[in-house]
Amino acid sequence: MILQRRVSGMGSALVLLLVVVQLMLIPDAAADSLETAEPSVESRMPRWVTASPSGAPGDETEGISMVSPLPTPSNLTKTNTSDNITAQLGASVFLPCKTHHSMERQVSWVRRRDWHILTSGTLTYTKEERFSVHHPEGSTEWTLAIKYVELSDAGTYECQISTGGGTRIHLVHLNVVVPRAVIPGNGEYHVDTGSTISLDCFIEQSPKAPQYIFWYHNSRMINYDKDRSTVHIDTGPRVRSRLTVNNARSSDSGNYTCAAANTDPASITVYITEANKIAAIQPRAVDGANSLSGCMALMTVLLFLCHALAAY
Repeated sequence: MILQRRVSGMGSALVLLLVVVQLMLIPDAAADSLETAEPSVESRMPRWVTASPSGAPGDETEGISMVSPLPTPSNLTKTNTSDNITAQLGASVFLPCKTHHSMERQVSWVRRRDWHILTSGTLTYTKEERFSVHHPEGSTEWTLAIKYVELSDAGTYECQISTGGGTRIHLVHLNVVVPRAVIPGNGEYHVDTGSTISLDCFIEQSPKAPQYIFWYHNSRMINYDKDRSTVHIDTGPRVRSRLTVNNARSSDSGNYTCAAANTDPASITVYITEANKIAAIQPRAVDGANSLSGCMALMTVLLFLCHALAAY
């Protein structure tokens, strides 16, 4: 009987001990469930393994790093570099792009106006035969060549270089200009017979000297008329063509036009003044004045006679 009571008491004590242990484990389980459901702010912060500044080489500590975060797609593209190039209408232009290593093959040219891929590697992806890429074997240069430049070619072109660390972009801004010929003056040029005709033609907005500059007299080219006319071209900072015609004649009068390659032309009208004709006009004007004086005197005499007859 006494043994039965002792066993019963030990069972109750064991049950009570199990209840106490269970109550002690409940807060930890609840905390674990809360962390699983909604991580704390610290648990959501990025964590990297960084070398401890105070530890020996090779020691690593886990914590919140102050170094830059790991690369993301937004920062895989390096800072852009750019060039500005001016091309003349109808000429050829070369847009440069240089890589760091000659083995890089993932180089593409894109036209930003319509995001059209023009070239990728050494292949061309446009039906326009004016576009091509120049890449000598083993070179680090990937040059986009455009022949017979048109006004619509103006804009921004993007050279994309794919590397293991991301994509580098080089921009080229292309400006297309139309050169024009300018002949100083108000559109007229006056010269006396026997004098020298000297006309200057300047080529404006031209990145380089045009391939040719022709002079026309009433639609006839006169560059090679060596008997009295000469053409001199100055390719200094400002391109100039000078036409000289010696011993001007009346047949030299008319329209003169300066026309250069891929350039809007300019024209001027030349007037030849004959000095002897002006001198011949002056005596006739004097004779007319004398005749007028004689007529006035005659009319005065006639009026006097009429007045005298009336009085008589």
